[in-house]
Amino acid sequence: MSDIKICDECKSEFYKDKSVMENLCPECSSILYGYENCKHEFDNLRCLKCYWNGNSTNYLNKIKNK
Repeated sequence: MSDIKICDECKSEFYKDKSVMENLCPECSSILYGYENCKHEFDNLRCLKCYWNGNSTNYLNKIKNK
């Protein structure tokens, strides 16, 4: 079983070994730094692959909408 961390940006839990960054989930590391994102597959409001819960922030939404 993978260690679970909490993303510094969106505050979602995520599997540590599924992100290239220590303190950011795959979604946030992708949006903020251009790293490859997880190809999310959701079940019960969680990604089965990386455990992200779909959280976002106003800051992330602004970047995504540019």
